[in-house]
Amino acid sequence: MLSVFTAVTCIITVVSGLLIGAGVLLILAGIADVFFTVLHPDGFGFLSSRLYGGLFKTVRLLTRPLPQRLRSLGLSMAAPLMVPVTITVWIVLVLVGYALVYYAGMNSRSFNFSNPGLEPSLSEALYISGTAISTLGFGDITPATGVYQALAISEALIGFGILTLAISYVVGIYGVLQQLGVAAAGLLHQASDNSEPLSILVPHFPGGEPRDIEPQVVAHHSSLVGLYEGLRRYPIVYYYYSRRAYRSLPYTFRMMGGVAGALRWGLPKGHPARQTPWLPALIRGLDMTISFLDERFLSENLEEAPVPVPFETFRSAHEQEEEPENHWVARFFEMQRYMYKLARIKEPADAEEDYDQYKKWLPFAHRNQAFFEASARDLGYELKDLDYGPGERLF
Repeated sequence: MLSVFTAVTCIITVVSGLLIGAGVLLILAGIADVFFTVLHPDGFGFLSSRLYGGLFKTVRLLTRPLPQRLRSLGLSMAAPLMVPVTITVWIVLVLVGYALVYYAGMNSRSFNFSNPGLEPSLSEALYISGTAISTLGFGDITPATGVYQALAISEALIGFGILTLAISYVVGIYGVLQQLGVAAAGLLHQASDNSEPLSILVPHFPGGEPRDIEPQVVAHHSSLVGLYEGLRRYPIVYYYYSRRAYRSLPYTFRMMGGVAGALRWGLPKGHPARQTPWLPALIRGLDMTISFLDERFLSENLEEAPVPVPFETFRSAHEQEEEPENHWVARFFEMQRYMYKLARIKEPADAEEDYDQYKKWLPFAHRNQAFFEASARDLGYELKDLDYGPGERLF
């Protein structure tokens, strides 16, 4: 009889230990994810980041059969939903974790049950945990020992802390979104053609003379740095889908990249418009930011840039007025013609110098275009949507 009692006692002890261990793990998981998501400077919560991506993919899948307007409406709701879902997951992890710890030691000695119909059970443990984390404290079940009283107090403090940090997190998210909106609107207001990044430069070449190029490049670099740091700190911003397509990351990076590439490689060496020391910084910043977004968010890694055509092929296309067969060579000449016309440069370009420019421009331009198309596809935009003006909405 004693051996049976001993065996039952051992089983109860083991089960209680397992419940406490599982509860502690859940509590630590919730607290750790809050820490890495909200307090860590790189914002890489191991649960929240997976929730963001998983929820957005789910919404993409569910909205795929819908008409475009309804699909756009659904996608625009995905990122705002991620915030309450993530906060709920944090609270549930802590709530269930504490409930398991309470349940492991729940009896009439450790808890006071003021209602005769109440008795120790998992549902009652969840109820105690819920009242503790929400600081409601109805009083029908209360901890009776110092250990459980301390646990209830700690749970209330953690619950209050999660809600407080969540509020600051939301404020930070919408601060970065405002930065993105300001950067995108600034690009849109300068562009005479919303589908052509080079049109941003038209007001800066009155009479063919460059004017205020450096402040323009500095402003783009400042916007880019703000977006880069904001996306590192608040990765959820990547998934925000606006009904005004110009307020999106794909549009912003296409326009910035087009301006930077044209100033750097679309004009002859030594031209004053490409001498600002901030231009290399802008190009490097674009490359670093795209690399970060490619590694962290894109569903498929960006393709490598194509190999430059041989010099003989380039020179042949350079000397002829016909459209080159190679797509990227044709785009380079198109960009160069646009910039030469803007700067009113009449002397013909040297083929060897142009070839050197083309080889340096190609990796940058290809990467910028590849990111534009891949990010637009991942976020659910159609490429034609990103040519819309400010008066056009997706829904």
